[in-house]
Amino acid sequence: MLASSAPPLHRFPMFRTSDTEELRRLAAKLLGSVRLDLSDTEQFRTLVNLINLEEIGLAFAATSCGLTSHHLEADYIRVQIALKGRSTTSAAGETTDIDERQFGITPAGIPSQAACNAAHQRLTLRLREDRLSQKLSALLGARPKGALRLSPAIAADSPYAKGLHRLVGFLAEQLDSDATAFPTAVYRELEQAIQIAFLSASRHAHSGALDAQAKLPDAGVVARLEGYIEANWRAAITVERLVAEAGVSGRSLFRAFGRSRGYSPMAFVKAVRLRHARNMLLSGDPTVTVASAASACNFANAGHFARHYRETFGELPSQTLLRGQR
Repeated sequence: MLASSAPPLHRFPMFRTSDTEELRRLAAKLLGSVRLDLSDTEQFRTLVNLINLEEIGLAFAATSCGLTSHHLEADYIRVQIALKGRSTTSAAGETTDIDERQFGITPAGIPSQAACNAAHQRLTLRLREDRLSQKLSALLGARPKGALRLSPAIAADSPYAKGLHRLVGFLAEQLDSDATAFPTAVYRELEQAIQIAFLSASRHAHSGALDAQAKLPDAGVVARLEGYIEANWRAAITVERLVAEAGVSGRSLFRAFGRSRGYSPMAFVKAVRLRHARNMLLSGDPTVTVASAASACNFANAGHFARHYRETFGELPSQTLLRGQR
């Protein structure tokens, strides 16, 4: 089990054990397990890594033995994504497979059961329903009536599910590098992107409203938001802040950007930050490096920054820095 490489979220270990009684004790204390049934426990290993960010949590779990865990109700929604092997999740009398074909969703507030085959590995996204409701309110332009009432599975091959999977993997990758080196805005925007991707990928009581065509706002909204982004590019740009500034729903302003500009508000944010990074690299300041410019302009990943920079300006940031120094 992950003998040759570091597991996802290895910088945030919760526990790892090869002792069955210790596993039961830790699962009860840390994961809300009220009963744990194990099979094939000869020379087994189990590990759990977990980090809680401001609005979401992300965990990695792996076990070399068969395992069934009965859980108390949690105050968060679990989205389970299989990386290897198969498992099931059961809640409210419904059992859902978790494998390469679909993700499983366990609602908040009800007891559940998780059953994992031997050699199973998965990522579990923890989402708070109140924060999802805030994002949904911003997208729709009004507070939704009633609970989400989530369907228990997401088809893994849908475009939105693929986007959600990529975002979760990217977040795990960033956290496994030096998480303390990145601005808070990087993680705020990643958390937001994951929450919105989940609302789009899952089926719930308000999916129809999200899927409906949004009304186009007046022509001045896009220019007004571009000015706001230009003035606040260092801060986390959230859909709530854009909606408050624009006075229209998030879906309307996304449609307005697409219709008049051909790109999303976050694509414009990225373009503004790339321009500021270029100015820093050309400044001739001897203290500026490619890494420092990327970090100062809210790019968490140096490789991704270099790729986006080259696509935008036709050269690597290191080449721009060299010209600035000359």
